[in-house]
Amino acid sequence: MSHKSNVGGSDARRLISLKTAASLVDVDAKTIRNWIHAGQLRGFRVNGHLLRVNHAELLALVQPVPASIGEDA
Repeated sequence: MSHKSNVGGSDARRLISLKTAASLVDVDAKTIRNWIHAGQLRGFRVNGHLLRVNHAELLALVQPVPASIGEDA
């Protein structure tokens, strides 16, 4: 099930392109699309065509993982 929907109003101010989102979290734009299709991140259609994501939701999805002492990277 996809979480794509149309959005308007103040939510549009926090929406960023997939390219920008990918750059922020150092992944490929296709990874952002995969997260949307997997239901991990909501995608929003702008003008019925352009796909955008919410900046705050993207950052909430990407969390740092603490390194354990003695483990190889």
